[in-house]
Amino acid sequence: MAGENIKEMSVVDHLSELRRRLIIIIVCVAVAAGLVYDKVDYLIKILMSPIAKFNLDLVYFSITEGFTTRMKISLFAGAMFVSPIILYQVAAFINPGLTKKEKRLLYKNLVFIIILLFAGMTFGYILLLPCTLSFLISYGQGYMTPLLLGSTYFNFIGIFSFFIGVVFLIPYIIILLGKMSLLSSKKLRKWRRYIIIFTLTLEGLFIFNAGLVTCILAAAPVLILYEISIWIVYFAERRRLVKDKNKIQS
Repeated sequence: MAGENIKEMSVVDHLSELRRRLIIIIVCVAVAAGLVYDKVDYLIKILMSPIAKFNLDLVYFSITEGFTTRMKISLFAGAMFVSPIILYQVAAFINPGLTKKEKRLLYKNLVFIIILLFAGMTFGYILLLPCTLSFLISYGQGYMTPLLLGSTYFNFIGIFSFFIGVVFLIPYIIILLGKMSLLSSKKLRKWRRYIIIFTLTLEGLFIFNAGLVTCILAAAPVLILYEISIWIVYFAERRRLVKDKNKIQS
């Protein structure tokens, strides 16, 4: 069925559809960025709060850097605000090449993906980012005087928070792969020890000076989500076995 849907659209049709989806995304991001730009000073104050205790001022070395940095912050924030629309447009573009079952699975999980992405970014910004910045700045102050370039600082915050958001999506993606029989609970249990070691090692490298409790709180959500994903995949496998047995018996 998926193959038949793909054949119905020519290469030109696909390019036309891609162009239409990209235009919608660009317009939405531009409008959102324009609205954010008007109030970007409030956002900048919030983004500077993690380094407030260090009494550091951000600097710039180029005449245009002050303007371009504000634009980048506005674009990133605008893209985050309209990310549900962006994900929907991506889903709508690949929709013709999917079967009915795959379409239901895609749209059904789109909302959860958005929620988890924002939850991960919020968690990373509130809990992990201050600890990471504290370690990096304190470490450098031992032999250098910190001078933070504004564009570099804001880029780091954006990339770091987005990365943590993506990390929060990994267990959910594992569940989806398990539902499609691409991953088994047995294999996930086998990987458990490596996931624990990797997560704790990563936490220890960046926020070891934040205290044991903070390190545990930072690692706990990823490990808990991974453990939950194992059990969800396991029960999904059991349901499939029961259905297969019933079909054979009938």
